[in-house]
Amino acid sequence: MASVGMLSTLTLCAMQFGDRNGLNSMSFAQVQQLGSHLTKAQRLAKQGSIEFLAGQVLSGRSVILHGELTDANCYFGEYSHGYDHAFCAKLCVANGSPLLFVSDQQSEVYLVLTATNGVQLHADVLNHIGVPGVVLKGKLIENGDQRLLAVEELEH
Repeated sequence: MASVGMLSTLTLCAMQFGDRNGLNSMSFAQVQQLGSHLTKAQRLAKQGSIEFLAGQVLSGRSVILHGELTDANCYFGEYSHGYDHAFCAKLCVANGSPLLFVSDQQSEVYLVLTATNGVQLHADVLNHIGVPGVVLKGKLIENGDQRLLAVEELEH
């Protein structure tokens, strides 16, 4: 009897809280289509009572860094980067490889994030993948040994 009561309570809670609209079970392709409709995605998340951070600006220490954007697969796999690798790096990033920033100072490597959750990096930034000497403005986020760069814009 107690287990029936607990099951009823869990079922009721599942209906009242959490993903009421099946958003968490949507395919990647379906969610990807919402990327250009952030307001609609925010509304759906609110209606579904799910956690949604898209649209929020990341916090961190403001920085301007000099270096190069490249892809994680080739950089960590073969240590390939630089202008001769630009086409490959763009192709890898376009197909899901994480984007990295390798600084000119001490060759520190940063995982690149967008400055605003759920908002794609500007094409001007992405067009400079593989180009040495890029200057980026963003927010530095340090989490233990992890160094992250939330890119705001390309400095000219």
